Amino acid sequence: MDHTSVVLFEDHTWRHFRPVSASQPVYELRCGMFSLRERCELLGSRPRLLCRRILGALGHAGVPTAITTSAATSPATELWLSGRLLPSTAAVAAIDRAFAAAPGAWWFDQDGLLAAAVTADQLAGAQATWEAWERGAASRWDSQPAGPFIELAPAPGQRLLVPVDAGDTAAGTLAAALTAATNGAAPALARIWEIVPATAAAIRDDLAAAQAAGSWVRRPFGLFAGEPEGAPWAAPTRLARATQAHLPQGCWLQGDDLWLAAGVTLAPGCVIDARRGPVILDNGVDVAPHTLLEGPLYLGPACRVKAGARLYGESSFGIGNRLAGEIGESTFGDFTNKQHEGFIGHAVLGSWVNLGAMTTCSDLKNNYGNVRVDLGSGSEDTRQRFVGLLAGDHVKTAIGTLFNTGTSVGFASNIFGGRMPPKCVPAFSWGGDEGAPAYGVEQAIATAAVVMGRRGCRFEAAHQAVFEFLAAGD
Repeated sequence: MDHTSVVLFEDHTWRHFRPVSASQPVYELRCGMFSLRERCELLGSRPRLLCRRILGALGHAGVPTAITTSAATSPATELWLSGRLLPSTAAVAAIDRAFAAAPGAWWFDQDGLLAAAVTADQLAGAQATWEAWERGAASRWDSQPAGPFIELAPAPGQRLLVPVDAGDTAAGTLAAALTAATNGAAPALARIWEIVPATAAAIRDDLAAAQAAGSWVRRPFGLFAGEPEGAPWAAPTRLARATQAHLPQGCWLQGDDLWLAAGVTLAPGCVIDARRGPVILDNGVDVAPHTLLEGPLYLGPACRVKAGARLYGESSFGIGNRLAGEIGESTFGDFTNKQHEGFIGHAVLGSWVNLGAMTTCSDLKNNYGNVRVDLGSGSEDTRQRFVGLLAGDHVKTAIGTLFNTGTSVGFASNIFGGRMPPKCVPAFSWGGDEGAPAYGVEQAIATAAVVMGRRGCRFEAAHQAVFEFLAAGD
């Protein structure tokens, strides 16, 4: 990246990505193959990470998760990027280049700051206002430095502030460059349900970035391996294009956009349909017989696809998923299980989710109208016809669980009882009915420790702190 110092931040908009963002920083939410942090790392940067304090300890060794730079020691310009930026490595690189020629410029949309080339003179104010938001002294973070500025609107709902000293020509050039960087699309995701529609383009863009990088190593958020050398994400990933000639006997490839990493196992009877987009299988993916994999599709390290599974395109799965039944147009976090029959579509699930046999969600209303979703702040019109289950980390469901269109289920909820839950299930719900009792935090912690240990991960004090914090109310 052109900037030697990059800062990824989340702000008040984290609530727009609930329930998953309750326990993950927004810049860690994966859309396609990578998160925003991972995209910056592919581009050669190790960004500073500014997230809610309760999540900081779940970050990565040697990567600051709090503001540590002072104006006196900072570089001439830091590139600050919102965690909700458009999921595109190419767009991140283009934004970086554009701001490199415009120190002191700030770019906003209707929800807040998108990106800024923060100068040493502006840094103290940016830090102070962000810290005020993080500690709860302000409900929003809308930092805006003192002017004078040239103010432009690169697109409806956007504001671009460029220092007057830069001049009108430079300001116009920056505005045009930012519009080109996003190819005229919205520069950021606005709500969690926008992850699924953005997935196909993100997978294609991420594949190009992965090829350019040659290889990469995962540093997943919140995962601490019991034996680091044996962790499913520990080995570098290198992708190689595969043709029918590379596949075992009895496997069938349609199209020519299949990419395999090391240790992939494909059993006879596997059909891979790469006509509509790439199918990408990361290290150690294990695919059982009589399965369908349709692109655009990404399967993360050590995913296991069970016999008879049908995985439809515009889907992305994290580390160690176990997948069965019918899944379409969905994004799963790390170590999430759907091991049995049932349909999940247009869904965004967090990590450590376990769906009982025949768990099924609706993703389309009977009247084909827009789906409404309640993320905990009231019902919103998604302006989308297809929205399925939205589930936070550590959610569990019993056999036969049914979810209505656009249902949101909060962190560490345990859903059972045979009746369809309400459209918005609060965190730590026990059963899921209206007025359901709270799931005891001690019991939830004990279960999580067992579940993570079974998959070779440690349950740390930092995990316990997040459970206790969220149980007390976010």
